[in-house]
Amino acid sequence: MKQFSYRRSLQSILSFLLTLLLLLSILPVLPISAEEEKQEEPAICYAALGDSIPNGYSADSALQLENYPALLAEDLGVINQVPVQFLQYTKNGLTTTKLNTTFLAQPEVQESLGKSDVITLTIGANDLMNEFKKVSREILGNETAFHTADEAMQALQQGISDNPLLLVDVVGAITGWDYDSFEEQWLLAVSSIHTLRKTDSQMVVTTIYNPVEKAELPGTLNAVIKSLITKMNEIIYDHAEEYDYQVVDLLNSDIAAHTQSDGLHPDQQGQELIRNLVESALDMQIMQAAEISEQEQSEAAALAKERIAAEQKAAEEKLRQARQKRILQISLLMSAGLMLCLSIAVIIRKKNARKR
Repeated sequence: MKQFSYRRSLQSILSFLLTLLLLLSILPVLPISAEEEKQEEPAICYAALGDSIPNGYSADSALQLENYPALLAEDLGVINQVPVQFLQYTKNGLTTTKLNTTFLAQPEVQESLGKSDVITLTIGANDLMNEFKKVSREILGNETAFHTADEAMQALQQGISDNPLLLVDVVGAITGWDYDSFEEQWLLAVSSIHTLRKTDSQMVVTTIYNPVEKAELPGTLNAVIKSLITKMNEIIYDHAEEYDYQVVDLLNSDIAAHTQSDGLHPDQQGQELIRNLVESALDMQIMQAAEISEQEQSEAAALAKERIAAEQKAAEEKLRQARQKRILQISLLMSAGLMLCLSIAVIIRKKNARKR
């Protein structure tokens, strides 16, 4: 009897254990803790806006470039020792108008700008280059649309070589470009970004460098193009304080020495050069220590004021120098125009002499 009772007890225990194992096998596995389940979230958010330059365009399809925003994002992570959310809104051929109608009109982009700690913007070169392609097509009577500015320049060089008098028409057409349209779209873009961004965010804007500096164009035409770029850059400088952004000067940098085979887009050294210039305009140490004494806070505030004052002074000096350069360029342009007129007069005189 005792043996039977023992067996029944053993069977009951085994049955209970099997039932418990079955229940455990069908129950969901719970995390040990909420902290272990939670993924590490980015502590810094960086948004890059712009054209083919920050997009890392490569004229050689076999060559992959690391663009300056990606390099900057890496450095932000290393310096602050935290994850960085890198948001890239860049596209080849983007103009200021397209920036407004595509990217800045998207709710996703607007939300991203609202949470970004750092914002960079590189735009404007395509506005000028599209006008350059349009003028080239009209002056040369070429109905075929140029896909790139390089194609337009080559056609224009050949056209002027065949008929030097075309240079007068080209210079006149480019000089007459209404760059007020650029200013209108530029102000719309930076005002939109300013409205969307956080009050404590940092924004850096790069100026336009001369994309045809290495092209073998007539000196007068080069002077006209550089004059237009200078005027466009003045617009960028003039509104920096109003919309709270730092300006990085690419026109007077060494970027033209670090372009690809197309002579227009930065190579890897060029991208790294832009990265370095942008970082010099930023406070890269975004994450601060959790605990800081009142004295350290006071010292940090004083240093910040000194830095802001120095940056404002530097911006004013750059603006003054830009205006002086503009006056000098206008003088040189007038001199070049006079020389051009004299050269044309000589050409016409020689042609008339041959006819006689």
